[in-house]
Amino acid sequence: MTTYSHTWPADMQRVLIIMPQLLGDLVLATALITALKARAPRCAIDVLAHPRSAGILDSHPYIDRLFILDATWRRKGLWRTLSPRLRLLRALRQRPYDLLIQSPHTTDGSWGPALITLLGIPRAVGAHASAHGSPVKRFFWKHTFTHMLPRPHPRQGPRHTAELHLDLLRRIGIHPQPDERGACIMPNAAAEARADRLLRELALQTKGFVLFAPTAGGASKSLDRAMARALADRLADKGERLVVTAAPNPAEEDYVRELARGLPGVYNLAGALSLPELAALARRAECFIGTDSGTMHVAAAMGTPVIACFGPGDDILFGPWQTAARIIAMPWPCRPCYADGCGDGGMSDCLAALSPEAVLSALADIRRIRSIA
Repeated sequence: MTTYSHTWPADMQRVLIIMPQLLGDLVLATALITALKARAPRCAIDVLAHPRSAGILDSHPYIDRLFILDATWRRKGLWRTLSPRLRLLRALRQRPYDLLIQSPHTTDGSWGPALITLLGIPRAVGAHASAHGSPVKRFFWKHTFTHMLPRPHPRQGPRHTAELHLDLLRRIGIHPQPDERGACIMPNAAAEARADRLLRELALQTKGFVLFAPTAGGASKSLDRAMARALADRLADKGERLVVTAAPNPAEEDYVRELARGLPGVYNLAGALSLPELAALARRAECFIGTDSGTMHVAAAMGTPVIACFGPGDDILFGPWQTAARIIAMPWPCRPCYADGCGDGGMSDCLAALSPEAVLSALADIRRIRSIA
């Protein structure tokens, strides 16, 4: 039965956090870990995450144990994955938990209620039960979670995703201060070493290049190719060193090849970086320029200044978190629309309308502010 005591128990010794699967949500959810450790430094924090997260979480200084939740289990079904599920359950049972926290952005709402019940976790906090479309999930959610976020009010304004995660802590009496809310990921040692090797091979210095990620998984959230090329041309003309990255898929790699062709000082690393290597390289960049993407959130979490170009996505909900940042977006009443391009046609006019001059102005502004600081 759900209760609403907002008092943080002084005897809390170990917490399990179920993290989101999508990269941007995952990075923003790490603000939970930062705030929890600041407020309860002696509390051990275990994390249940998806395989892609391992390289940027397994070296995190505040995570005591990282457990991997295989994303393929859901597709394969319960019986075909029963053995690895039981192994995970046995491993978790060896570490008695006082509290379970489930991110509101997890894609599967069944893990929280199952673990609360099977492990006998006395306290749990998560999203409001109404967030789940299935009546069965809503029923178990109501009867297993002791604390839930309030049901969203129809007049409530947009709230940043990182703050939404921190609301889980506020719900149990932990109120993090502004300097305790930072997202934090940690590339492993191998990734750090490869980033250093890449800089040597490209004859680049730390803070001597701009990291550019113009794609975001699909054309509707990627920069218009002509605009991206014009921006790269302008940066190259100014003598900037530009390292361009993208996900390892043919469409994005082709985009970057076309973008970098014939430009001096533009280095193509599309598809060549693992996630922890990307994070390590982002830490070494002077600035990040890119779109509304997980890569943008990785750069922000590494403390790198960010210039983020937003189209159909919501920059209030998913803007760069706690780093020097500038948002480039058209002030059109139709955005954010979350559509797959205008009319779901795959191309977003609000991104195509962005100009290289707006990005260059933002870059100059960030440099001016940092020089004053």
